[in-house]
Formats: sequence, C-alpha cells, structure tokens
Amino acid sequence: MKSLVRFGHRMLLAGAAIAGTTMGLTLPAWALPEDVILQKLETVPMYMLITDDGQPIFASVEGENGEEPVGVTGVFVSPSDAENLVLARREEAKTLLDAEQAKPNSNPSTVSVLTEQYELWQEANILPIGLDRIYQFAQSDDAENLTFKFFPTVEQLEAASQVIEGGSFPGVPLFFLSMQSTDESGNPVTTFPTLEAGGQIPIFFEVDPILEQIQGFDNQDNLSINVMALEVFISKLANDELPQDEQDFLKEMTLIPAEESALLIQQIIESTSGENGNVPQ
Repeated sequence: MKSLVRFGHRMLLAGAAIAGTTMGLTLPAWALPEDVILQKLETVPMYMLITDDGQPIFASVEGENGEEPVGVTGVFVSPSDAENLVLARREEAKTLLDAEQAKPNSNPSTVSVLTEQYELWQEANILPIGLDRIYQFAQSDDAENLTFKFFPTVEQLEAASQVIEGGSFPGVPLFFLSMQSTDESGNPVTTFPTLEAGGQIPIFFEVDPILEQIQGFDNQDNLSINVMALEVFISKLANDELPQDEQDFLKEMTLIPAEESALLIQQIIESTSGENGNVPQ
C-alpha cells in the first residue's frame, strides 16, 4: 500500500483528546507462523488519518538522548473517535489561524505554519485499514523510526479499569471470559467458552458481548472477565520464546471487532456491491 510506504512531512497538532498508547511493532521473530498471525489480525479494521494524496498524518517526536526524531501515527479503534478528532482539530486550526491573522502585527512565518496546519486538517480523511496491514508495514524497512499510537475508546478503557479493579488500563483492552472448575483430583482447572463455529476462543474489543455471554450460563459464580491489551496480544504473537502451552492458547484465540466497526465495514461492502450492480435482490 503506497500510502504506508512514503510518509510526507505532515504534523499532528500537539495533544490528543483521547487516551492512547504508543507502541513500535518491530518484532522480528514469531511465536506463531506469520500466516497465522496475519489471519488473526486481518479481521480487525482500524482507522488512520490520511491526506488527500494518501499520506498518513503523523507527528514527529524528538528522540531521547539525542536520537533521531520518531514518527508517531495514530491508529483508532473507533471510526467515530477518528472523525471527532479530525473535526476538533479543524476547528482548533481555524481558531488559531484567525487569531494570528487578526493581530495588528501578525507574524508571517506563524501565519504560514498555521495555514499549513489548517489546510492539512481540511483535507484529512479517515482510512479503514486491516490490523494485519499495519502489522506487515511495521515489520518492513519503511517503518524505521516509526511507532503507532493506538487510541482505544474511553468507554472500553473505563470497562477495563473496572475489570482490573482500579487504575488506568495501559493499552487497547481486549475482553474474554474464563470459567473455573476442578478436575477429578480436586485440582483447579480454567477453561474458556468457545464459538460454536470453529471452536475458537472469542476475544472482544468491547465488554458488552462478554456480559451477554455471562447471561447464558446458569452458574455465573465460576465465571471471570479477563482483559488483555491488544499491544500485549500482538507482542505475544511475535514472541518465539513463549511456552508451547501459551502458543497453543494463542492459536485458539480469535479477535472480534467492535460492533461499530462491523457495521461500518458491512455498509462499505453493501455500498461497493451496489456500485458494482451485485446487490442481492
């Protein structure tokens, strides 16, 4: 994808209204075969901000200890969050530009910079892109000195904070259900509900499907809601030093996108099918 190969010198306005975690995905070794990793990630749509010419919008952050600047580009779980950020930055950029131009002795250099920022946000678009494509790009040479800042929704961060019983959750939360029981010898056993089709363990980007899962069990006392950061999940996929039982556990996991993303992707598919004249009658 060309827009993920050539990065223009575009700058984000400082500060983001949504909590996020920054993570570089330079992961040279795999716990699972690469095709298995990509298969797990390809079902998950993420959202990036790009310009009209297809270049991602990113911030240049000064490196530590005199190191070269690092590019940080935002990756949103929610398309609404991405859209709201664009709208907020457009308004902010216009306010700053108007204020500078209204000064009796406005600085031409400052006006030029603010004008560029204003024009940037005017042309900002939201690009749905599979998490597998982001992962692949992160492994390429083009991703040198680049990290991705993942933006979870505030609602799911709050849910994750409740699961861990306080404190801020460090990352994009993934939720899954576990059941505790004992074997014939009285030893504790932990199992995980699976999908009827395929027998995979569903890992959700939202807590609501987990709450619905719980309602389907008669005995809810032995059930636990678990939460794992997406960044940790990806790191585990790429950690070839994991014990075999944990690798086997990862193979059984399947990511379930947020409902908002699933609906949006379905709308895109239906719209594309309509344009091609392939809408079922």
